[in-house]
Amino acid sequence: MSREWGEIEALCRRYLAALESGDLESLLANFSDDATATSPISGKQPAADFYAYVMRVTSDRKMALKTIFVGTSNPRQAAVHVAYTRTVADGQPATIEGVDIFELTEDGSKISAITIIYDTAPVRAEFDRPGARRR
Repeated sequence: MSREWGEIEALCRRYLAALESGDLESLLANFSDDATATSPISGKQPAADFYAYVMRVTSDRKMALKTIFVGTSNPRQAAVHVAYTRTVADGQPATIEGVDIFELTEDGSKISAITIIYDTAPVRAEFDRPGARRR
């Protein structure tokens, strides 16, 4: 892999900034065309579909970065530990703390897969409201 730690860190920061801003095009520019996203509530699906849904049902997104991890034994992996505050549908702002684990493309320039890990118990009811349901 030809990417340095600083370039991978920059990719992680671009991902967080685009997610926070709600700029779907900029967010998806960080992913390969065939990238997948896996989350505890939505399961595995194309990243473009997952993030289009996230942008549709959430607002007022704030990402508080806690740590960026870049794999040493596998430099094609990276992760961010964040506190993510957002409002789902017509609810109240809520914060979840989680880790987004990235699998990177061979050259390390894009995210080929993301696995999102967080405790769903505090937020599950938000996604069961009518405005947050998938259509």
